[in-house]
Amino acid sequence: MQTKWYILICLIIGLAACEPETTCHQELDSAVQITLSADSITSAGDTAYYAQWDSVTVVGIGSDIGMQGKGVKVMGLELRPDTSLTAYLMLYHNQIDTLYIQHTPRQQFISMACGCAVYHTITAAWSSDPRVDSVSIINASVETVAQDNLCIYLHE
Repeated sequence: MQTKWYILICLIIGLAACEPETTCHQELDSAVQITLSADSITSAGDTAYYAQWDSVTVVGIGSDIGMQGKGVKVMGLELRPDTSLTAYLMLYHNQIDTLYIQHTPRQQFISMACGCAVYHTITAAWSSDPRVDSVSIINASVETVAQDNLCIYLHE
C-alpha cells in the first residue's frame, strides 16, 4: 500500500514540475564583431600603429543598422537576415568606405520560450577603400556569443 502512495506522490510532483518555460533567459541577437589593425606614417616619417577608430560613423545600406562612436576598438554590427550580402557605409578619418560582408544566414532553434535566433556564416568580406589592405575573416561563425569575426587592415 505504501508503494502505491509513493508512486502517486512522485507522479503528482513530476507532473507539477513539468510546466513549460514561458520566459526566454538567453540573448538572441547576433552581431559581427569587427576589429581594426592599422598604421600610418607620421610627419617625422615614423610608422604609428593603432587598433581603434578615433571616430567612426557606420550606416547600414538598405537597413536601419547604424552606430557612431569615438575611441572604438570593436564594432558589433548586425548582419541582415533577409539576404546574403550586408553592406555598411563607414565614415572615418573624413573619408567614406563601403564594407561588404557576404554571409549565409540560418535560423537556429533555441527553445520553446525563446524561439529561433539568426546565426550567420561569413564567406567573404571586402572594402571599397584603397587605404584598406584587406579584410580578413578571423572567425566565420556569427552567433549570440560575442567573438572577433573580422579584422580590417588599414594603411594610411
